Amino acid sequence: MKAVGRKRERSKIQRTGSYKNEENFSGKPALQASPPTELEIRGVPVHFPFRPYKCQEDYMGKVMDALHQSENALLESPTGTGKTLCLLCSTLAWQREQARAIKEKHSKEPLLSQGAIAQMSNLEGCKQATKIPTIIYASRTHSQLSQVIRELKNTRYRPKHALLGS
Repeated sequence: MKAVGRKRERSKIQRTGSYKNEENFSGKPALQASPPTELEIRGVPVHFPFRPYKCQEDYMGKVMDALHQSENALLESPTGTGKTLCLLCSTLAWQREQARAIKEKHSKEPLLSQGAIAQMSNLEGCKQATKIPTIIYASRTHSQLSQVIRELKNTRYRPKHALLGS
């Protein structure tokens, strides 16, 4: 087996924990992966593929703060700290929570006919309140976008998405 294959195999063990309590190809005990975790950050349930480190929880908290306040955020963290995964999980959890809140709000309201909606003076405001927020993830390079898609596959989230590049 090539070194690249071993690295991928080890990576699979760490991500999935699929070889728990077994010896891996090298005869050494397999690495233990923590199970997927759901934690609450700023009142939003967030699914994470493993138990996050404190710095990852802090990062997701800052993302949630910016989303709740409709503000921009400039966040930085050293290489290898899981920024991409944290950003994906926190934003997609927030989006899911927004969709749930919108659905819950509209299930309590009486249904209006198209004629009644057309007569409303603030039709644009009505449309805006019922739209689930769209998340746009931009990156400078194709390899960075590929990394985002790989990280997305490691989560429970399965949003509709399109990958555009030039």
